[in-house]
Order: sequence, then structure tokens, then C-alpha cells
Amino acid sequence: MVRRRLLLALAGLVLGSGVTLVLSAAFGGDREPATTVTAAPSTTAPAAWWVSPDEIPLGPAVLVIEGLRIEDREAVVDFALFDLSPVGPGSFREPDYHTSVPLERLAEEAAVAPQSWTLITAAGEIPGTTSSPRGRTARFPLPAGDLPEVLGLRLNRYWMRIPYASEVGLPSGTVLELDDGLSLSMGRVIPQTNSTIVQIDLFGGGGFATTSDPGAVLLGALGDGWTFTSGRTATGLQLVHGPGEVPDPLLFAVRSAYWVPFDRPVLIDVGALRLG
Repeated sequence: MVRRRLLLALAGLVLGSGVTLVLSAAFGGDREPATTVTAAPSTTAPAAWWVSPDEIPLGPAVLVIEGLRIEDREAVVDFALFDLSPVGPGSFREPDYHTSVPLERLAEEAAVAPQSWTLITAAGEIPGTTSSPRGRTARFPLPAGDLPEVLGLRLNRYWMRIPYASEVGLPSGTVLELDDGLSLSMGRVIPQTNSTIVQIDLFGGGGFATTSDPGAVLLGALGDGWTFTSGRTATGLQLVHGPGEVPDPLLFAVRSAYWVPFDRPVLIDVGALRLG
């Protein structure tokens, strides 16, 4: 079968050549050969940017430097962050437990947070920092009050938010570490006539990514008997359990995000500083 196909293909080539010779003879084989037209190469489409030509990719986000200014003996670099895949508010879909904290804060936080910087000048390097993951300025103290000629900028450390989900047990009298600098413990247990109020304490540690807000933490009380979530207290959450014993340990579904540091210097050209 294969041999037959090869013979047919060869016959087709010979026949095609013969037809070409016959047509050439019939319509004037001595004429000038037809001009060959070569298709023009397609033009390359211009580069597409998410925000502007000066954007700097940082993992799942882009950084855009908005300018450099002097304020109170400090050089201040203003910047903006734009997620490539924005994260909207979320919620638990499971109907069998109460949500204690919604994920509304996720929409307010970028996936990347720059922390430490270096302003490169003709007189040397000046270190600077961003105050928190929600900060959008990097500040560089100027001991002399004057800013030397700026040659560039370097981002030394940035943090990336990595979401996670888990189920944990919290025994009474213990402290449970949810994340670096973020812990959970059972506070007061207040018996009522037909219910019990359980207060849960959340402790946020120090550091750049957990200075005053550990981020979007969602806790859902698992198991039977939980009837109401009254919301935040001064130190955490307050839950209401119906008649019967409060379980020990308390079971929670946890959804939040780790802040993971990246020490990968990113050199930024002086042209991106928009000095004028």
C-alpha cells in the first residue's frame, strides 16, 4: 500500500512537470519569466504595557516610579503598584460554619510590597525604606539636607503575599502560631443562660509585614453548636456557642496569606525616576 502511494506521488510530479512544459510551449516559452512577488514582512506590533512603558515587573505585580522629591530633609520616591491579576474580596462558600472575619482587606493590598531601597548618587549610596506594605513612598534621610546628583535607584528587598488555607485546632490555655508574628489564643469564656460567649485573641507581631495589621485573616469556627459571630473585640473575635459544652480544642478554618521576603536586588535606571 505504501509502495503504491509512492508510485502515485512520483507519477503526479512527472505529470505536473509535463503539464508545465506543455503550457509553456503553448503560450510562448521564450517570453520573459514572470516577475516574482515577495510578500512584505509583517511589521512587529509595538510592545504592550500593563500600565506604562516605565513599569518594573515584580512577580505578580508591576512597580511604577511616579517621581522623586525633597521633603523635610528627606528624598522621597513616590511609586505605585498594580497587580497583574487583581484579587477581589472573597468569602467562604461552605454553609456549615460562621465566618468571623471577611476577606475584604485582600482587595486593598497589592500582592507585592517593596521594603528597602538604595538611592544611588554621585556622592554615594543613601539607604531608604517603605513604612509598611500599604506605603507608597520610599524615604531617604539626607543628613546635609541637599540631594546630590542622582544616578539611579535600587530596590533591595520586597515581600510577596502567598495565600494559604488550613484547618487548625486551638486547645484552651495554649497559643497557636498562625504565621510569623501572628498567633491565636482563647481569651475569655463567658457562660450565659442558654449560650456561651467565647472570645478569641489575635496577636500580631512586629516587623515590616505585620507591624499593625497581619493582613486579611479569615477564621471560620468549625463544628456544631456555633450560633452567632458578634465580630471584632479589642484584641480579636467573639463567638457565641449554643447550649452544651464548648468544644476543646476549638476547630477553625483559616485562610490568609504569608508575607514572604525576597532579597533580589532590582536596579532601576535614573530615567524611571522622572526627574524632569
